[in-house]
Amino acid sequence: PHPVVVYFHGGGFVFGDLEVVDKVCRSLSNASGAAVVSVGYRMAPEFRFPVAPEDCYAATCWTVQNAAHLGVDPDRLAVCGDSAGGNLATVVAMMARDRSGPKIVYQLLIYPVTDAVTDSSGKFPSRVENKEGYLLTSAAMEWFFSHYFSNPSDAENVFASPLRGKLAGLPPATVITAGFD
Repeated sequence: PHPVVVYFHGGGFVFGDLEVVDKVCRSLSNASGAAVVSVGYRMAPEFRFPVAPEDCYAATCWTVQNAAHLGVDPDRLAVCGDSAGGNLATVVAMMARDRSGPKIVYQLLIYPVTDAVTDSSGKFPSRVENKEGYLLTSAAMEWFFSHYFSNPSDAENVFASPLRGKLAGLPPATVITAGFD
């Protein structure tokens, strides 16, 4: 059986779909020799937090439960995602750890959203320095979060902002960022 990567697409928890990341998933599979299960989770604003992380966790559990049928090795399970999907990947790893769920052995996080609290306190200087002039602005992030959360305090939940949670006991991770992330 092949190792398996469960992939969660980005799009601010509002946009994106399987077709958008199909080429990325195929490239990841070809380069790694792993099977890739790309997850189409329910998105905001119709389905607000915590629906997306719960869908992604359920899809990861389903992948393990159906490993034999899929021809994948549940003992070589990784999670991966880009942007909002990177958030979901690490949140799924946290859920698996906290719920005694599937054993995830690796995380590949591509410019993940790690803290959804939008404040100007200076906790993250890069948010102030890079808030304008790049593809993703502070205003755009606030727009995404306003659609994703029913209540602004949801942003403080560790399953929305994994950087605010306990990271000990999570599988190893590669975090890919760019110069202005």
